[in-house]
Amino acid sequence: MKVKFCENNQWKDDVITMITETHPNIKISTKKCLGKCHKCKVHSIAVVDKELLVGSDERHLYNMILGKS
Repeated sequence: MKVKFCENNQWKDDVITMITETHPNIKISTKKCLGKCHKCKVHSIAVVDKELLVGSDERHLYNMILGKS
């Protein structure tokens, strides 16, 4: 599984920490921009295997990502 985060998303650090602590086998990358600025400004977002996931908070996004594995 590949998970991409926008470097400007304010929630990314918490989600990345949760993933790396519990699932170190998940490949994580941070991109300059994912092109989803309207969602990125107000939600925690990630792209998992080319699918955009939008969480209501860090924990919700984390659970959504794990649901894809």
